[in-house]
Amino acid sequence: MNNRIAWILATLGAMAPLSANTATPKCAPQASCMETRSFVATVTGLRSSKQGTNRVLTATVHFENKTGKPLTLGYVSESGVALDELGNRYMVPGPNAVRAIGEIAGTNFDPKFTLPPGEGSDARFELSWDAGKNKPGVSFELDLAIRELTPTGADQFKLGQEHAVHFASLGQKAAPVTAATGTTAPAAKPAEPCGGSPRCYNAGAFIAEVMQVTPTAMVKGARHHFVALNIRFRNISDRPVILAYQSGSSAAVDNFGNGFTWGRPGTHDTSVKGIGMVAGRSADTQFGLAPGQTRSATFNIVRFNAVPPIGENWNYNVVIEEIEIQPGQVVKSVRQNSVSYERLAPGTFSGAAVAGGAGGTAAGSAAAALNDAGVPTDADSAVSKMIDIINKKTKKK
Repeated sequence: MNNRIAWILATLGAMAPLSANTATPKCAPQASCMETRSFVATVTGLRSSKQGTNRVLTATVHFENKTGKPLTLGYVSESGVALDELGNRYMVPGPNAVRAIGEIAGTNFDPKFTLPPGEGSDARFELSWDAGKNKPGVSFELDLAIRELTPTGADQFKLGQEHAVHFASLGQKAAPVTAATGTTAPAAKPAEPCGGSPRCYNAGAFIAEVMQVTPTAMVKGARHHFVALNIRFRNISDRPVILAYQSGSSAAVDNFGNGFTWGRPGTHDTSVKGIGMVAGRSADTQFGLAPGQTRSATFNIVRFNAVPPIGENWNYNVVIEEIEIQPGQVVKSVRQNSVSYERLAPGTFSGAAVAGGAGGTAAGSAAAALNDAGVPTDADSAVSKMIDIINKKTKKK
């Protein structure tokens, strides 16, 4: 009898892992998607660019919280590595090459990358390889170590479980995987509140819409190629938000693989106008948005010593931080958002139509109407501007 019981227990023990593994996964076994018990990680963008003799691989990874409680994740320092099919090795060169997600170095960590239950956010990783005259590959394997940070009290955390995140056979033209079916689909942002616009990014508390892309003409004698991007931010939450640009995070790659950046390394970042900046321990809190309010900022990028071919569209990335002013006038960054767009062509564009108006207010409805008409505005002054337009039309009659 004892042998019989032992056999049953052993059989059940052997079946337990099988039963757990047969649960329906959130992403099918595709190269660009993998999952752990607590999160799903999907590569939603992969671009290669040239910077001198270096090749730079930029990967955007979307993390989704599978649990029923807030989940804080961190990137383990020096764990990021990519290999192409030719055996060339790309490495994450340092903390400035990791955006939006906090870094874990030894027992030191930054717990800023917190995902609410069922929600997700993007992180960006830049990996580089000194190619010299060597030929680069076009298919990649990417490895990252992502570790959970377990809360122990108010704003207190301890190191939790570490996960080896692996993606294989990643190509620059590979489409991301849909979590529900495992089938491939275009990299599209949620239909609402961006309305499906490819020039709109939904960060949860706000949306960021590219309203204008203006490159300089590369006439005879021009050395550098500049591109200006006007981005309008709209608060779609029910609370005030303060946004700021993370210094040194503005970058792009054109359709020929040429890299654009905010400026020269080692210099002060002056590439952004109209929005405050986070640099080191200092943060400018000037860019506050009431619910439904919109404000615009201009981001300038440059390709130094540009030679043909000259790009015609750009994949653009920038980090926008959400900031809180806590008691005692303590300024704290509560979330970093890796905002990205693909194939931005020159032009001036209308804004995404938001049902019911931004924030569901009358001012928001007026703002949406003005925005769709191509008139930049803040929600707070939208109604008065609409009245001015109506008055001018009445006078003409």
